[in-house]
Amino acid sequence: MMEYMRDAKRRIRIGIVGAGSHSYRNIFPTLTYLPVELVAVADIDLDRASATARQYGATESYASAEEMYAKSDIEAVVLCVSPQMHPALTIAAFKAGLHVFMEKPAAMVADEVAGMIAARGDRVGVVGYKKAFMPAVRKAQEILAMDGVGPLRSVVGTYPMSIPENGRKVLDEREATNWLANGCHPLSVFLEFGGPAAAVTTHRGKNGGGALIIHHANGTIGNFHLAQGAPAFQPFERYVIYADKQSIEIENSRRLSYQRGIEFAYATGTSFAPPGLAGGAIVWEAQDGLNTLENKAVFTQGLYGELAHFCESVLASQPATIGTLEFALDLTRVYEAALLSEGDTVEIRQGA
Repeated sequence: MMEYMRDAKRRIRIGIVGAGSHSYRNIFPTLTYLPVELVAVADIDLDRASATARQYGATESYASAEEMYAKSDIEAVVLCVSPQMHPALTIAAFKAGLHVFMEKPAAMVADEVAGMIAARGDRVGVVGYKKAFMPAVRKAQEILAMDGVGPLRSVVGTYPMSIPENGRKVLDEREATNWLANGCHPLSVFLEFGGPAAAVTTHRGKNGGGALIIHHANGTIGNFHLAQGAPAFQPFERYVIYADKQSIEIENSRRLSYQRGIEFAYATGTSFAPPGLAGGAIVWEAQDGLNTLENKAVFTQGLYGELAHFCESVLASQPATIGTLEFALDLTRVYEAALLSEGDTVEIRQGA
């Protein structure tokens, strides 16, 4: 159950590193719905950090994360900076005894994520792969866990994306491509449903786009259609999860359809809507008729969910279960393998 900041009986004392456009538009406003007390803001632009701190009631502002770690009495830190900075800032925070939430992507390469895992100790670490936290994805996971549903066979996803050529150069030079910045969104959905990947195969189209085939370790096949060229400011994102004679469809984060099939006789059936309610589709959809929380993008897109899970884990002194560093490691390995595939199947190392 959501708990407003002002009503929370126990608040986590947090600091935020990064007061730029993304955090100001998305992270800071979401604090209203979380059991936190914002104590400090750090940014390389100290004036910006101070102005943001004043706006949100924080009493401290710093020009660096390291200074905040050393001087501020905080329990947890929220990192909203470039992924190049995540490993060093995360490891330093863990060594300072702080819990860490970081925005996606976790790092530039998988070895850096492994280093963060090694430094974590008993602290909570969550990465903001928001798509894994979307209400539509959580509901789909609930359905898949129900008796009589499954086994999961395949997942199909569509997202406007292209995987760069010369992937070895991208990795060696730590290039910040769109595949790094936004490819992690659909990849997080595939891994949330299918689990860790055992291998991937990239097929590039001559004019951009293509397909990424994900061979999940549990036998599920992921088919990621790289829909380069799709208009980004119109509906463009879709996932279909296929189980045993049942399927689940997620459209643009806001609509979830559970197809249960209907009573069917090929030669004699006459109605697509036979009597009873045991079959057919169940549909959940965000509505804009009321200005309620569940219809806002901060909730439908998973921004609230990722931060709420972090807070719940910290307050319960329990490890996170969604968006973990282990999940980030699996995802970053898929990111790397997709760059290196060039049409060949690339196997992925399992475990830490």
